[in-house]
Amino acid sequence: MPNNGRQQGYSPYGLTPIEISHLCDFDRRTDQALLDELNEKYHGVAGVAKHLKTDINTGIQLKSKFHGLHKPSGRTKDTVSPDVFGSPELFVFDDSVRRTVFGENIIPPPKSETILEIVWGTIVEDPILKILIVGAVVVLSLGSATCPSNGWVEGLAIVIAVLIVLCVTAGNDWSKDRKFKKLLLLQTDKRCRVIRGGIRSEISSWDILVGDVIELVVGDEIPADGIFISGNRLVIDESPLTGESMHCKKDATSPFLFSGCHVSEGIGLMLVLSIGVRSSGGKIQSLLNEAQNEETPLQLKLKIVAIFIGKIGVAAGIVTFLGLAIRWAIFLANNTPVALGSCSNNSGFDSSTIARIQSIAEDFVVAITVIVVAVPEGLPLAVTLALSLSMFKMMRDKCFVRHLDASETMGQATTICTDKTGTLTYNRMSVVRILVGDQIYRGEGSGDKGAIPFSSKTLHAPLRALLCEGICLNSTCFIKNDDMLDDATVQPQFVGSPTEGALLMLSRKLGIQYKQIRGQVPLVEEGVWSFNAERKRMSTLIHPPNSNTYRLYTKGASEIILSLCTSIFDTTLLTPVPMKSSDVARIEKTIKQWATEGLRTFALAYKDVADSNLLKQQDDPDTDLVFIALVAIKDPIRKEIPLAVANCQKAGLVVRMVTGDNILTATKIAKECNIFYGNGIALEGPVFRNMSEEERIGVLPRLQVLARCSPNDKFELVSLLRRQGEVVAVTGDGTNDAPALKEADVGFSMGVSGTQIALNASDIVLLDDNFASIVQAIRWGRNVLDTIRKFLQFQLGVNLAAIIVTFVGAITVGQSPLSTVQLLWVNLIMDSFGALALASDEPDDDILNKPPQSRKHSIISVSMIEYIFVQTIYQVVCLLVLLFMIDAWAPASSVVHPPEDLAGYPSKRARTILFTTFICMQITNLICARQLNNELNIFAGFFRNRIFLGILAIILIIQIAAVTVGYSLFNATHLDLNEWLICIIISLVNLPIVFIARLVSKMYHSFDHGNYRRVGLDAQTNEPKKIIDMDEDIPPKHTAVTITPNRIQKTAEDFDSMTSKSQPVQVGLDSEQNVVAEPVKDMTHTRAMSNDIHENNESDLVHTSSRVEKVHTIQIDAPLVSKAKFMASVESVHSQWSRESETKQ
Repeated sequence: MPNNGRQQGYSPYGLTPIEISHLCDFDRRTDQALLDELNEKYHGVAGVAKHLKTDINTGIQLKSKFHGLHKPSGRTKDTVSPDVFGSPELFVFDDSVRRTVFGENIIPPPKSETILEIVWGTIVEDPILKILIVGAVVVLSLGSATCPSNGWVEGLAIVIAVLIVLCVTAGNDWSKDRKFKKLLLLQTDKRCRVIRGGIRSEISSWDILVGDVIELVVGDEIPADGIFISGNRLVIDESPLTGESMHCKKDATSPFLFSGCHVSEGIGLMLVLSIGVRSSGGKIQSLLNEAQNEETPLQLKLKIVAIFIGKIGVAAGIVTFLGLAIRWAIFLANNTPVALGSCSNNSGFDSSTIARIQSIAEDFVVAITVIVVAVPEGLPLAVTLALSLSMFKMMRDKCFVRHLDASETMGQATTICTDKTGTLTYNRMSVVRILVGDQIYRGEGSGDKGAIPFSSKTLHAPLRALLCEGICLNSTCFIKNDDMLDDATVQPQFVGSPTEGALLMLSRKLGIQYKQIRGQVPLVEEGVWSFNAERKRMSTLIHPPNSNTYRLYTKGASEIILSLCTSIFDTTLLTPVPMKSSDVARIEKTIKQWATEGLRTFALAYKDVADSNLLKQQDDPDTDLVFIALVAIKDPIRKEIPLAVANCQKAGLVVRMVTGDNILTATKIAKECNIFYGNGIALEGPVFRNMSEEERIGVLPRLQVLARCSPNDKFELVSLLRRQGEVVAVTGDGTNDAPALKEADVGFSMGVSGTQIALNASDIVLLDDNFASIVQAIRWGRNVLDTIRKFLQFQLGVNLAAIIVTFVGAITVGQSPLSTVQLLWVNLIMDSFGALALASDEPDDDILNKPPQSRKHSIISVSMIEYIFVQTIYQVVCLLVLLFMIDAWAPASSVVHPPEDLAGYPSKRARTILFTTFICMQITNLICARQLNNELNIFAGFFRNRIFLGILAIILIIQIAAVTVGYSLFNATHLDLNEWLICIIISLVNLPIVFIARLVSKMYHSFDHGNYRRVGLDAQTNEPKKIIDMDEDIPPKHTAVTITPNRIQKTAEDFDSMTSKSQPVQVGLDSEQNVVAEPVKDMTHTRAMSNDIHENNESDLVHTSSRVEKVHTIQIDAPLVSKAKFMASVESVHSQWSRESETKQ
């Protein structure tokens, strides 16, 4: 349990927690009296720091230092926990007193319910269960009264069975709740830059203490309440606390900072005052006593299914009770023993009256049990299990799911807009070339090692100093292990921008340490203009020692910096000279050359000014700059990216690169990643920005790279894709990516390089910043939907069979063939065991070979309906045959069965065989339900899933125990070997029955039976309308699709089913100039297939539709070619036809 600190006013420090809370009152943040109190009573931030035994420059003092992998145990020492983002810290100090007084920076999650509380809550909230329990108690009481020897058994068994079902369900809920609490707690862990003992380092927000000095940069979320110490142009977004868009500048006149707010501009230092539940954000969070229960779109769909089936179940229960009651009333009128009960001669009781009431109560309990079995309460459990298991499996695959429905939505994604840097590349940047004057220097060695060879004649010491000063001072990055880099085996650990880290390593290679420069040259207050995606540059104003002038250093995108330069630094004269057109042309040529090699280029510049105040008043002071150098940075592509992109394309997703880089660099990298190919289009942000909506829609199908784009361009692209019906996933790491991440259906942020604002806006965090992890998210997202569909086809088959058998048996023989306890056991298998077994399946090997499923498509497909129908018919027929004929067909052994087992019709023996067969059938039902889409190999991956095998074994063991040991509780009897063989053989026959049914279904649907699916545009909504919608699982042999020219990309949705088989496809224009595409029934000209698309001329065609006036044939080898490539070919054909049409006109 987190330590929240002492509640009393005592403190060994100069300030108590109560006094600190008074200083950090959010409602008084603009109160001048509070500011006066800070300055007069406490003598400003320095005085507060002194009270807290810390220093505003060096932070809390360290007691000792250590290196290596050793980490102190317990929470009495402060270390950086190896959280999901970071790594262990390299220092430790005694902080037990500080923690005891002020607490920890952890907000405890809402209190979890105990299993007993969950059980009681379920009983209170579920009226059906309450009725069932009351009925069971009535049966127990009356049974004990009428027949003390064994009349109580049935009632007690029902009560025990209900409690078992409740406990298993509650146990699942409790386990799920604990897991989600852990995930919620992980979401509160953030990275923070702290200064302790004069050492700057990055730690977990959980380890922040009162008195710490925290560094704030753009994109950070403030981890605690505190006071501004110093900074440059620090602007805070306080909307998370106020609910309004408020950006407040922080300085000595407005120094109060509050947890949960974001840094939107500038940099700064803050002194931590309130943490955890005492902070402003913590107080708000602690008011949320209950965790938010998210209801996903899939759960909403299943709720509709559950309500529908539940209504059927309620109707079946009512009809069952009425049928039993009417039958009982008829027998009672005739004074038959059936209506009087089995113990009618107990002295001291009006036996006939009690027996009659007991009979009615038992019938009522059976009817209620039918409702319990029929209502598919296991559906929410199945969704929860599938989502929670996928979330934890995705965590293993470096995807941290922040929102429950994200993994589900990712399974339906149709397009991905991805960043380049750090996502497709390693984000391990190193400077490989420098252009200074007319001399190009190339790096030696690889990565961060090696050197930059230079001549003292061409790169003079003053020029080196100018270059390195511009690099080191105009940067917020630092090297965490700088003092270890002399060891050739140690890799630098940057805290901050990797690009700035690469430049710091350049300075090191040139022989100048960044710490040395930063210690000698002071920055000017309010003299930092932070980098952002709009400016694409950063500037810092300094006051050189022994100088009357000020100097502004600027670095950023090479083309932008070059356009701002009017002079260039002459490497011979060592002074600025006017920039000539030849200089501009030479630099531009170098930029293009390096960009075509996939290198990122940055320019460094400066200017000297006499009046710093004039500059500080400007939002963009970067004019009339002096060009210093052009640097080329290499960031190698991750080796797994080409395959990951190919897997996405194979899965039917279009991958687009959206980056702020130069278009030449972007297209080079995109080609290496297999993102840019064929007749794809690469656009720059300004071009895309100036297009009309219609023009954007026109280029969208072929748009593969959007370079030099602004955050708003990215947002507009995502919004446009969604308006076209796409399910969009977006990656982002910067603060300005937040709008696009929010707009996307699924937003992926970068766990390593991403800002806190980007993390908060995202749905899934890539813990390794790797695009390949997105492929895992797609696999698990699709697996969630598959799991639910598997569970549906399993449970609905059991539901219908149980309802029909119970109803028919009750009406015909006067009692349910399955007792209440037996039905509750079936219910437990259907819900808890079935959900857990099917949710434990890993994604199928070919799950990425399938197209994305449309959101509008029904969750229950035709093949599922066929499976449910076959299961229901087979199980009902077999069970009713056993019920009415087993005693005649297979006479019982008098050695095993006493006379009471064989009495009545049907006998207890017959009902036990029916019960056992029904349970065994559910084992084979579970095995068959593992496969969807009429898959014939039901044992694919069967023996790899140990959880599934274990659950099957548990079901079988419990069933054996039920009829051998607990037969009294289950109202059953012993079975001999032959009777067990009957049960097992009938259940095993289920396997070939399913195989034959699926084979017949495949053959039927592969035959051209004339059905087709047509998609057009609704005149009012401008959305696709479906006239006839075939099952997506069935690859039709003859499918016609009509779509308007400006919506060609929609064709991809309609060819999902066709592309599951290799077959020729015709594309043409009909009389209304709509694009028409359909599979060809017969080809007279067939080419050998490869992993590509083959296009034929009109002379090679066999026309299959009279409405097609102009046709072009595309032969597809579906398993090997991507939808994106197919769509590019379709678009190419359409463009050609459009040009021909314009020429004719």
